[in-house]
Amino acid sequence: MTVRPNSTTVPTSMPAQLVWYARCPTLTAMGLLAHRGALQRAFLREPINLVSVRETSQPSVKQGYIDHSLPNLVREGDAATALWSHGLNERSRLLAVGHTWHTVLVVTSGRSHITRLSDLKGRTLALPREAGSFSPARVRALRAWETILGVAGIAAKDIEFYNIIADHPSTPFGDIARREVEAVLSGQAEAGLLFGAKGLELARAANLKIVHAFTPEDIRSDPALEGLIELRTLTVDYPFLEANQSVVARLVGLLTEASGWAQSFPKEALNHVAHEGKVEVPDAEAGYGSLLAQGASLGLEDYRLEHLRRLNIWLKARHAIAEAVNIDDWMRSDILDQALTSNGQQNLSVVA
Repeated sequence: MTVRPNSTTVPTSMPAQLVWYARCPTLTAMGLLAHRGALQRAFLREPINLVSVRETSQPSVKQGYIDHSLPNLVREGDAATALWSHGLNERSRLLAVGHTWHTVLVVTSGRSHITRLSDLKGRTLALPREAGSFSPARVRALRAWETILGVAGIAAKDIEFYNIIADHPSTPFGDIARREVEAVLSGQAEAGLLFGAKGLELARAANLKIVHAFTPEDIRSDPALEGLIELRTLTVDYPFLEANQSVVARLVGLLTEASGWAQSFPKEALNHVAHEGKVEVPDAEAGYGSLLAQGASLGLEDYRLEHLRRLNIWLKARHAIAEAVNIDDWMRSDILDQALTSNGQQNLSVVA
């Protein structure tokens, strides 16, 4: 279903010389395209200058990426942040949803007596809190802890959280995980969570004990582990979309090809992802398991939207986002339809 809002006045034309794009520092379709230069090549003959948010240190740009107030922004990133920002200013429109399945580690210090998940009862668990109005890391960790405690049969009243203060979420390679490691090693927290390839690297470097490793395959196959999936959303600045719909549709079309490319060229994709996450290739391979190509895919299938709706409900129950946020009102499925229709007519050598 496509719903066009009627409460926003949009200019009839808008300069499109500068287009900002942003993505998570892990596995994304945007990251795979950016590393191969496919984004720039696709619009080489047009007056469109695609610039990564990472290429600037301006605080206004960094904040505009988080709250989606940055003009001409296309963002593939954390879904919770996208839901929060839409509730804040209704500036963005949802184009597609992606799933990141990667390893989630429950870790303790080497001297800890915690050896299994049930031993977490009565313990103090690390919980990060980034600076700023919204903390994606806190949302991710809290939802993951709730999922893991549920699997272990432990009630929320039977644990305590130790707050870890970290950098602003606009810092793509912040110190959150390292501060969690320090808290666990110092005994301030008795257990912590580490995510993905970077988590594997840090756990090994700090000689941490891995109490349990939830693999990507575990997380994908077990509905009880849904809270360990990292949902991504592809969103776009609404005025830019209205003034440049064909450009946005072409960009979305390129992004939908990323998963197929990763499946056809798995070694190259793995190298790109390792570079994107600043980790070694073996850690990236272990972190994403057999689901790297699937993790790069984007769409609006029913299962994706259902996962997003459940995240929306979870966030509202914790008063983390505005009550008025509605997935159907936010979504522009016509753009993905347009992109998929035109894909068969495009020269796919751009993305190969």
